[in-house]
Amino acid sequence: MDIRAVKFRVGSEWRVGGLYSPSGAKSAAAVLMLHGFPGVQQNEDIAAELCRRGMAVFMPHFRGCWGSGGRFSVPGLFEDARIALRLLSHYHQVDPAHIGVLGYSVGGWVALRLASQTPVAAVAAMAPAIPRKNGSADMEYLRRKGKVINLPSHEEIWRQYQDAARADRPDAYVPRIAPAPLLFIQGLKDNLVPPASTDRLYELAGEPKQIIRFPNEGHEFQEDRPAVIAAACGWLEAQLAEITAGRVRSAEKQEEIPEYVDLGGGD
Repeated sequence: MDIRAVKFRVGSEWRVGGLYSPSGAKSAAAVLMLHGFPGVQQNEDIAAELCRRGMAVFMPHFRGCWGSGGRFSVPGLFEDARIALRLLSHYHQVDPAHIGVLGYSVGGWVALRLASQTPVAAVAAMAPAIPRKNGSADMEYLRRKGKVINLPSHEEIWRQYQDAARADRPDAYVPRIAPAPLLFIQGLKDNLVPPASTDRLYELAGEPKQIIRFPNEGHEFQEDRPAVIAAACGWLEAQLAEITAGRVRSAEKQEEIPEYVDLGGGD
């Protein structure tokens, strides 16, 4: 396994991320991993397991998070994810017809939106944090976790979040993910993302779809971590191994590869 630091340009700013490559693979399936709000899991253990199973993994850091340039913004999440996916699809070791997306928490929301607009081979959303109107728990979470992010202000991010909650229409974009296979993973003791919210997303989704519920897991999936990792990685491995060009929606004309710098790394 080779793990390398990569930085890539979004507009006039640089983002950073980690690229996991399986040893010896000439053309591999790949997964774009989208993290949640900083202060919780980055899920490097899931990335490492996916790589051990033969998949390349790219973990970009959203703007203002963990060394990425710029200030964190809700609309900016989608631009960063789109460009990261485009970059991954041009990586020489990746088969562009076999790219999946795995998102956790707010990254799960971004993954669903991204997959409804861009052809991907499979999508997995772990506790997807769809914006909620007047979510007092979400505001408290923002205040507690936002200290490690380059924020314009808590008030500005909260305004952006509420704007997103008013405008977000899962009933419009979730059904458009099909025919890409879709997996939801949800802890039934999650106090941040209500299990009923994920159940509704599952109902909106087209086939093929699956939902895996863990009765004792909270938002960070720490009670039986090996089982959660096995569920997410096993499903992605199976889906990406089975995908053929005919099952993936045809992509738009290839866009120019984003500017990036390989910062190197090692096994």
